Amino acid sequence: MNNGSDVARHSREYGDFDLIYPVIARRSGGLSLGVNLFPGAKCCNFDCPYCEVLPFEGGAAFDPERLESQMDRYFQNNRDGLNESDSGRRLPLRDISLSGNGEPTLSPWLGAALEICSRMRRRYAFARDAELVIITNSTGFLDHEVAELLRAWQKEAGLRLWAKLDAGMQDWFERISGSDYDLRQICAAIADFARDAPMPITIQTMLCALDGDAPGPGEALAYADRINAMLERGALIWGIDFYTVARPCRSEKAKPLPADSIRAFADIVGSRLAKPLRLKGFDQRGQIALVQANAND
Repeated sequence: MNNGSDVARHSREYGDFDLIYPVIARRSGGLSLGVNLFPGAKCCNFDCPYCEVLPFEGGAAFDPERLESQMDRYFQNNRDGLNESDSGRRLPLRDISLSGNGEPTLSPWLGAALEICSRMRRRYAFARDAELVIITNSTGFLDHEVAELLRAWQKEAGLRLWAKLDAGMQDWFERISGSDYDLRQICAAIADFARDAPMPITIQTMLCALDGDAPGPGEALAYADRINAMLERGALIWGIDFYTVARPCRSEKAKPLPADSIRAFADIVGSRLAKPLRLKGFDQRGQIALVQANAND
């Protein structure tokens, strides 16, 4: 595996596969098999400065039959877990994650990809405990049809939703997302989805410096207020993951924050929340610090 055990490596190229890529993922806690819905060109409605995917065009288009063929071949060759290049250890598969070169909820093939991934989990016993995950920037919740598709797959296959929320204030949101979406609308859409979802979602939050500016106490308080508003609307939230830049990204403006800054931000959020949630912080090296346990733990 060209990614080894280094969380700083996250290439979407793996052998002769173009639709799947194994990585060591911080938030998964081990081996994650990524599914790339956009092999031919980057496709996203955000332009985050910390994004690891540079704009490109020219690859092959996504094809469901090719995805099934590649996953089948990959699983046949790795029934006992993937071999780490550095240590020779065999790693269990933690999850199958739909992400890749863009926002997965924008893909017309999302439903087909979920069906194939679910079928592969059923076909191979060693993959049955792997979670099925979508990492989303949360704009898909604004679309009723997309939201219903995601809820259906939560019921069908226990689909995990890792929903992005990178800011509490509109101005910081626009800087870190590179978009002019209304943060209030996105937060409301997250809350409405999570209120009616058959299982809780996990919030994912990038903490980084932009042009030397870092999210401070005021941003942390505003962020906590956003989460509290979601909880008041009945949103089912399992927990929040705070992480920082760990790999080369699109803009030199984005820089990682030290572990102490991540913990300080998370501590402020935790102290403000109306309901205890499981909070975790991930530093640049992928180290985990549990800041607060879930109320149900």
